[in-house]
Amino acid sequence: MKTLLVAVNAKYIHSNLAIHCIEKYCKGADIETLELSINIDDNQVIKQIYKRQPDIIGFSCYIWNIEYIKTIIPTLKKILPHVKIVLGGPEVSFNCEELLNELPVDLIMEGEGEITWKLYLAGTPLCDIPAIVYKNANKIVKNPRTKAMNLAELPFVYQDLDPFVNKIIYYESSRGCPFNCSYCISGIDKGVRYLPLERVLQDLEYFLTKKIKQVKFVDRTFNANFKFALEVWKYIIKYDNGITNFHFELAAELITKEMLYVLQSARAGLIQFEIGVQTTNADALVAINRPMPFAKLGKIVQNLKQLENIHLHLDLIVGLPHEDYHSFRKSFNDVISLRPEQLQLGFLKVLKGSQMEQDADKYGIVYKDYPPYEVLSTKYISYDEVLKLHTICEMVERFYNSNRFERTLSYMFELYPTPFIFFEQLAEFWERQGYEHLSHKKESYYLLLLEFMQQTERINVELIKELIRFDWLLHENIKDHMPMLATIDQSKFKETALEHLKDPAVIIKMAAGHLNMKQRQRMMHVEYFQYDLTQDLALRGEPMPIIFLYEYGQSKARWLQI
Repeated sequence: MKTLLVAVNAKYIHSNLAIHCIEKYCKGADIETLELSINIDDNQVIKQIYKRQPDIIGFSCYIWNIEYIKTIIPTLKKILPHVKIVLGGPEVSFNCEELLNELPVDLIMEGEGEITWKLYLAGTPLCDIPAIVYKNANKIVKNPRTKAMNLAELPFVYQDLDPFVNKIIYYESSRGCPFNCSYCISGIDKGVRYLPLERVLQDLEYFLTKKIKQVKFVDRTFNANFKFALEVWKYIIKYDNGITNFHFELAAELITKEMLYVLQSARAGLIQFEIGVQTTNADALVAINRPMPFAKLGKIVQNLKQLENIHLHLDLIVGLPHEDYHSFRKSFNDVISLRPEQLQLGFLKVLKGSQMEQDADKYGIVYKDYPPYEVLSTKYISYDEVLKLHTICEMVERFYNSNRFERTLSYMFELYPTPFIFFEQLAEFWERQGYEHLSHKKESYYLLLLEFMQQTERINVELIKELIRFDWLLHENIKDHMPMLATIDQSKFKETALEHLKDPAVIIKMAAGHLNMKQRQRMMHVEYFQYDLTQDLALRGEPMPIIFLYEYGQSKARWLQI
């Protein structure tokens, strides 16, 4: 019996850890995996599945792919009438009966799938396989779940890295979550299970040896076990290869002084943390079962920021109970005041099986009937306000999270009453100009930002042009003079700029001794500014030269005020 496990990912760079774990766990079975993307034409997906002529097809189902999968299943049943179709994953674990009546599928697996698939492929009678739902004589049968698997049995799926070239490497060292957030289903099964620490360190050694660019831990709360987290961080710091980045999702309230002490010795770029703040509204935090005071959380995040080596992502959710537009504005300003590298604004998703689904009427939550079940309005926030926040979210993503406008935004945040009001007005400008309907190159955002800011009252346009020009040069080796952003004639300094590139002191300070003069002319750029962009933004008597060095593989230039 040939089994094809299919993952339809949201993006090409994503990979599906689940199907590879099942394939490796069911060692000896005739299993093939197929990873595709929802951006591929459905005819091509159907063609690829058909040509493999499987006897069993297993789909890994999530909120981002379930509608896509539902559209291709009827066609697959027509062209492969004898194939058995099995669904699994979080999106089908809480509405199995409904899906069995809606789709021509043979079996649905609830919860984690390794043991279930092994029993199924071994020919175990359906009545003896736990955590499955199926039809028997047109009657739906639902077998009870059984004890969760011992994670020590979980296989390592990356012995062969060829299938994961140019894809994100996801790694799972635990399952479960100690919290029970009402909008999430990770904490429904109580308790957290871990891989043996020795096994985790062995796997990390492999990633470090192979010089994987990024390893993203999918653990819901990585630091739930203090000792476990600490040992992992000590290991990756000690054996850092200078290349690999590790991403962890944390609970800020579980970060201790000892953790901070260990983390301070990490290389900048080695570790990034994602912390779910969600809201700073105390009533909302109680309603979602996460009563974490922002004053305490903010202090912990500030301690992490002071280390100056941890890349921080902070998350907020629009549409939570008790959070109206004005309350969200406060949450936004509270969190962005911590200056995370990424401020991720999400919209509440009322997941099947979650406490939030049960509480939707209580809080007047109106949401889409189809995945991702995103909030439309609540008794606290209107649909008009949600739409407005969608555009603000887009502005944050394009201008703040891109990290390409740091100096410009810092200045603008000082000019506006709050950062939220800045993004709110930018969003209104964006819609008013119809820019939401156009595609934009990354370079165009600098000029669009200038266009917006020229409409701001009492603004120093010359200074804004220089700030934007500095931010642009920090990320792009631009050799022309950017006429729209020009404040002084750069051609006057052509000879002086050349002398700076020859200056031994500059070469030493820029660590550019490995470059010959021709390479320096190609990889370095000298730009003159009227304002002191490195300190107080004051107008200078003489133009100030700044030299930029662009190195391969670096997202930002190194720079030096001469």
